Amino acid sequence: MAGRLPLAEGEVVLADTTSPLSSMIFPLLEFVVVTGVCWGAIGWMDFHAVPAAARNLVVALWAIVGVVRFLLPLVAARRRRFVVTQHRVLARGRRGAIDSIPFGDIHSVRRERGGISVAVYGFERPLYFPEVGRARKVERVLCAQLGQG
Repeated sequence: MAGRLPLAEGEVVLADTTSPLSSMIFPLLEFVVVTGVCWGAIGWMDFHAVPAAARNLVVALWAIVGVVRFLLPLVAARRRRFVVTQHRVLARGRRGAIDSIPFGDIHSVRRERGGISVAVYGFERPLYFPEVGRARKVERVLCAQLGQG
């Protein structure tokens, strides 16, 4: 089983990626700014002898913002996966739902804006999977499996 994604007996994983860490640049920068502002305010409070309850409130605010704006997006980004086996594509999205697309249902594949677009028979538009790590390599593996070249 590739990272708790359901694989059939004897199914071989050809590519297994998760969101690249570069997708976390802006949440990290935001966390750094919030940390600087909050701890600067705490330093000011310490210098001016503000009551400890106000200082603790700022620390709690910093912790809550850090969890909501950095830690939760980090966990969600690292849970997103895109797995290619010799028979199908498995993709787990933001909400944890797993898409399983057999190669027989795939018309074509192409890399687009750091993600992968998969054209599936019966769908009007291609399915777009954003922030696929090593998208170029995944596209090559998929095209080789589909016989596109």
